[in-house]
Amino acid sequence: MTEWTGVMYGFYTNKLIDDVFSSLIKKIASINYKYKRDSFRDEEFLFFYKNDEMQDYHLENGYNLDINGEGCFGIEAKNTTLNGIATLFEFDNDSDFEPYDINLHFDNVFYYVLVLPELIENSLFCQNIHNLFINILHEKKVE
Repeated sequence: MTEWTGVMYGFYTNKLIDDVFSSLIKKIASINYKYKRDSFRDEEFLFFYKNDEMQDYHLENGYNLDINGEGCFGIEAKNTTLNGIATLFEFDNDSDFEPYDINLHFDNVFYYVLVLPELIENSLFCQNIHNLFINILHEKKVE
């Protein structure tokens, strides 16, 4: 049995899966990565790899960085609800709110999990992919 690998970063957003995936595919093409898109039940998956050798190594060993500091990465996405409580924290005494708990109730949001081969603090490659994904979530939709 293979041990789970990869570092997961979760995001809730109102950005549609097709829009996020389309934008990510276009931007990742600039670093010459290929992709596979799959779906299973109510989840969508997008997996990125540089070449067949990288993909084969990933299938045998899980998420990892190669000697160039690059590796396979993926996104899992689904339409879901978000019902919970968020606690707001004040950082460096610089905020315009009182720290307290707020209730969240959304019946139609999208949940994304970005799976990277390493922590973003330990890898420039992973940090760049993470930042790219966040930038895509902040993009305004062009009509």
